[in-house]
Amino acid sequence: MRSLLTILGVAIGTAMIIVTISLGNGAEKAQLAVLESNSNLQIITVSPYYSYGQGTGQQGAGDVRRVTRITDATLRDIRGMDHVRAVTPVVNVYAGTNILSSGKFQTYTNMIAVSPVDFARIWKLKDGHYFSGNTGRMEFIMTEMAMMEFRDPKEEFTWVDTYSLLYNGEPLPLPKINWLKDKFTYTIQWEDYSQTDAEGKPQVVAKSYDARMVGILESNLNDWTFAYGAVVSLDYLKRVYKENRALFQDMGFTGLDSYDQVYVLSDAVDTVENVTRDLHDYGLQTYSSMDTVNMVKEQVSSIQGFLGFIGAVSMLVAALSIANTMMMSIYERTREIGVMKVLGCRLANIRALFLAEAGYIGGIGGLIGVGVSYLVSHALNHVEWLQGLIADVMQSSAIFSTGGENTSVITPGLAWGTLAFVTGVSVLFGLYPAIRAMRLSSLAAIRNAE
Repeated sequence: MRSLLTILGVAIGTAMIIVTISLGNGAEKAQLAVLESNSNLQIITVSPYYSYGQGTGQQGAGDVRRVTRITDATLRDIRGMDHVRAVTPVVNVYAGTNILSSGKFQTYTNMIAVSPVDFARIWKLKDGHYFSGNTGRMEFIMTEMAMMEFRDPKEEFTWVDTYSLLYNGEPLPLPKINWLKDKFTYTIQWEDYSQTDAEGKPQVVAKSYDARMVGILESNLNDWTFAYGAVVSLDYLKRVYKENRALFQDMGFTGLDSYDQVYVLSDAVDTVENVTRDLHDYGLQTYSSMDTVNMVKEQVSSIQGFLGFIGAVSMLVAALSIANTMMMSIYERTREIGVMKVLGCRLANIRALFLAEAGYIGGIGGLIGVGVSYLVSHALNHVEWLQGLIADVMQSSAIFSTGGENTSVITPGLAWGTLAFVTGVSVLFGLYPAIRAMRLSSLAAIRNAE
């Protein structure tokens, strides 16, 4: 009975270790799944190094390299870095009043210029194709969120909750435009204060370009880079800017000699940290979803350490029970130990006998604990009130109230590792009783037993 109770204590300690650590595994897996579904973990957002140091260009204050302007030469250097698959600047053109129209429908928008080849490697299209490379006519790509902004100015405006529809996965009631076939016109309007009428009002000047929609970009509620606006080729924007340099500068567009935001795509998730380090060494500032991933991992690791400590305390109590059980076993078997010594049994065999018994207790209790852990884990993953209870107890619903099958995740390594750990601890705590058994005097053992 004493041995059975000790085995039960080991089983409870084992289950505590596995279940508590599995909660951390589940929290990490759930949070990473959310990040992976909402963003591309391979994308790194790069910007110039904004600082108050003296100096301009590629070098700032002190000996640390600081890139304060990202130019085409900078882009070429980034493309030459290891594990970099694509690099594209994102240029937002907010100059004048921009109107994109097709038939009776029109929308106020802006141009978002990207490198066409690299853009195709980073972002997926829902329909259509990428830029053809022809800069003779404006080719643009839009998200459905931006397409919903087209309306007939003569009709009464009806508001549609586009965000909620996309969030719920429902189709959007897009305007009746044959998006990939109809002709579009892109018009830039601005006020020319050098020409005013009798009342002093500036003359409204407009310049129009033929346009064609070539693709529809997937809407991402967690990335609003292209949510609203017409995505165009950077080559096309450079051509238009070159033809209308004075016009663009008059409207406030400073030019294309440098970029404030650049997207870099690494060749794999595992190489993001290497690329980020190279960009930092080059002198640029970066941000990527992997930064959030690492922060989540650190937070979960600290929580797992606390949970593992709780489980280890339970296991320590069970280990002390093993030591107590083995000591009692020695006192009860004093005569048998004396007889074995008199008959010539080796001391190593006596030690192995008691260590094996401690190992059996730990191993059997560990196996039972592993089985109980899987049962508890299954309950945590399928019983909602248990999931809520865990979130309340941990006081971190944002991490532990994951729902589904991610609340508790027991990996094979966790199960087998804990079983080996428990068995090893049991043998360790059985070592002192085994040594006591070895040191018993044969004759004194027989005489005391009588």
